[in-house]
Amino acid sequence: MKIVAFKIRKAKKFNYKPLYYDQQKEEMEERLKKYTDPEEKESERLRSRIRETWRVRESKNHTLSKRTLYIYLIGAVVIIYFVFFR
Repeated sequence: MKIVAFKIRKAKKFNYKPLYYDQQKEEMEERLKKYTDPEEKESERLRSRIRETWRVRESKNHTLSKRTLYIYLIGAVVIIYFVFFR
């Protein structure tokens, strides 16, 4: 029979699994799940495709509106320069 005054515990195991987030992979898996899910209705698929195309168009329109704003501002500065300083 052993008599132990102090019980020494075993070291705890360290289970660290590094996480890596890949946004493109997540988006691809989401789209794949949308289009391969047999339970999803055709109308839902169509709605999601329309939303995706509108997002792309909105971003293009936003950049075009910024560009036209800059062109108008440069034109206004040139006109003011010729009117007041020439």
